[in-house]
Amino acid sequence: MRYIVQPWETWESMDTIAARFGVTPEALVAANPILNGAPLGPGMMLTIPGRPEMDFPSGTYIDYVVQPGDSIYNIAGRFRLNYRDIISQNAQVTNPDVIWPGMVLKLVYR
Repeated sequence: MRYIVQPWETWESMDTIAARFGVTPEALVAANPILNGAPLGPGMMLTIPGRPEMDFPSGTYIDYVVQPGDSIYNIAGRFRLNYRDIISQNAQVTNPDVIWPGMVLKLVYR
């Protein structure tokens, strides 16, 4: 199962998120290696261990609002997408090294 971190959730929310799904915080971190090197942030997609995986249907997309500190590469990792696809699907990204907070990116699942 996938869970998208909400804007009000922070690293301190890990215990709450884990408890909500009946897993330990350690199991949550183990299932999401990105948490070893990145803080919990809004829009981050987490895998909930022990829950059935649900894929987004092909062609489904979400509008993601870029947060401070985001890069195309870390957004791709967070949502398990190819960073080249994100660039090609967002014409407003003329330089992939230059995105800013508040910019809206379309994240398309294939």
